[in-house]
Amino acid sequence: MFKTLYSCPLTITRHENGPLHESRRLYLEHLAKEGASRSMLLRASGVMYRAAVRMNLDESSPVEQTAVAAAAKEWANRRDGNPNRRSAAPAEREFLQITCDWLRFAGRLQPRQTRVQHQSTIEAFCLYLEKERGLASASIQSTGIHLKNFFKTIPKRDLNKITTAVVEDFLRQKREAGCTRDGLCSLIYALRGFFNYGERQGWTKPGIGSQLYGPRKYREEQLPQGPSWADVQRLLATTETDRKVDIRDRAVLLLFAVYGLRAGEVERIRVEDIDWERKTLTIPRTKQRQARVCPLIDSLADAMARYIRGARPATQYPELFLRFRAPHRPFRHGGMYRIVRRRLDHLGISCPRPGPHGLRHACATHLLAQGFTLTEIGGHLGHHTYTATSVYAKVDMPTLRAVADLDLGGLV
Repeated sequence: MFKTLYSCPLTITRHENGPLHESRRLYLEHLAKEGASRSMLLRASGVMYRAAVRMNLDESSPVEQTAVAAAAKEWANRRDGNPNRRSAAPAEREFLQITCDWLRFAGRLQPRQTRVQHQSTIEAFCLYLEKERGLASASIQSTGIHLKNFFKTIPKRDLNKITTAVVEDFLRQKREAGCTRDGLCSLIYALRGFFNYGERQGWTKPGIGSQLYGPRKYREEQLPQGPSWADVQRLLATTETDRKVDIRDRAVLLLFAVYGLRAGEVERIRVEDIDWERKTLTIPRTKQRQARVCPLIDSLADAMARYIRGARPATQYPELFLRFRAPHRPFRHGGMYRIVRRRLDHLGISCPRPGPHGLRHACATHLLAQGFTLTEIGGHLGHHTYTATSVYAKVDMPTLRAVADLDLGGLV
């Protein structure tokens, strides 16, 4: 592998005789099988060699992720660095990601030890949310983060000695720190569920969960927070190139902006969900836990066909959209957001929701401006109740003006 990548004999000798040469070679071969480009293999080879040398890695000892992070920071900010090289942040991120991926492949990476007090209890509650409540993984992850933050902040004490006053003092600190009403509601929802469950299990004092109330929230108090349709068209125009990443992102953005899909729905679409003969697209595992079949419009069909034929990496994963950085895997939570956010920032487009859900709002607002009813828009977005779509009534300016112009006679 090293003789294939490098032409200089001294460089080949350095890599072949360097520490952990066999482990580095196996990982490079793995990346090559996954479709990594030559430039990616060269970057990975260089980073792994530097990590093995600078961290003084041996043949078998486990490596903590915190140690890799410290080495990455040291490498990116080294005094003997070339002043013309990239800024420190991208170099640190590249060192950390490649080294962690390599050590994880070798089975030697130990994740960060972020255990807090009552960690096992938090894990038991999250398992209950998954197995018995059936919550989505993102919701369970968010709940776990809230609970860890709570137990890291409060003084250490037994679980059955935590009182309502302790929880209220924690919430007061959050309010004073500027936590929004939505953030407080999410936090209190997690704490209430945990203490109610803990009360049933005999872990906590009774009555704590029932005394936790969030700030008042008003239904539909905010306007839809997506970009304008003109900005959406500018966004789609940036993908009209022959670059593989643009070919993939065009299909992704069409699903957000034209179909109004959620990020998780797009992540879970498989190649087999496309019926080319009937021109339909099946959206698996929607928010309502059931599949939804949509017609496949020509522009999206062309974008998907072009992506599958000429840009999609050849892997065994059934998911349609894969990341281009080897190893080619389906997108994880947050990957779709970064696609949209990066392109909006590049165009200088600013909106309160600069992600997939913002494009979903833009889709609904555009349909309303075209004369579609709220019932039709709700069906397009996959809403099961009218109230979920009624927020868009506030941006229906023609109808609101018509209501304002009504002559009520002597009624007022």
